[in-house]
Amino acid sequence: MNLSPQIGFSHPIKRAWLDFTVQHLLEGQTPAEVRTLLRDFLSDQVAVDSTTQHGSRQKVISILSKIWLNVPQPVESFRNEGLTLFKRLPKNEYIVLHWGMAMAVYPFFAMVAENVGRLLRLQDYVSIAQLRKRVREKMGEREAMWTAAQKLIYCWTEWEILAKSDKKGIYTITKTHTIADSQLTSWLLESALIASKGQSAVLHTLASYTPTLFPFNLSSNYFMPNERLELFSQGVSDVSVTFKPS
Repeated sequence: MNLSPQIGFSHPIKRAWLDFTVQHLLEGQTPAEVRTLLRDFLSDQVAVDSTTQHGSRQKVISILSKIWLNVPQPVESFRNEGLTLFKRLPKNEYIVLHWGMAMAVYPFFAMVAENVGRLLRLQDYVSIAQLRKRVREKMGEREAMWTAAQKLIYCWTEWEILAKSDKKGIYTITKTHTIADSQLTSWLLESALIASKGQSAVLHTLASYTPTLFPFNLSSNYFMPNERLELFSQGVSDVSVTFKPS
């Protein structure tokens, strides 16, 4: 059994909350100011559980903060490029940026996405029973882990990535988001490298064989080198790439 990643992403997050967070950050508010705005914005959407030290609203704000406001230092440059993309991309592509950032900062998010992506490749649907079996094989009999995984499925349904089918416990993918923008393609592929925690990938297979990116159809294998990445030859003709934390 592999070591379990920390859950972190333990509360359902709505897409509108992510948009709100980024939009105010881009308007020039500091992370502390955005968190204050979030407390007001979420006041009638997320209840405060006074019986716990950290209520539900604070958990939501903490997750939003880690994704966009106070990211780990090794991915700050990556986050900043995401913000630059946010400024020029149409609203229907914001979900790509949210997905990439969530994968980069939450290993648990990426792990569940990988297992969902593998199931969808096998059978074009996700069975909750099968996903539960895979999560338990990966992380052991920890009910908190499975509960968090279910919350992610709820998130992805709200984000219109997955949809409930007519059969109980069965989900299908709504549609794949085709990405034609070359910089966005490269940035999203980099998010998968970051999530892989130091593993390298062969460039020409990265776009086609990355289950964590199951919601997206990349129109090319375009990859834009930058100072965060290390490229090296592997074999006669293959080039591999890995994320190099600063």
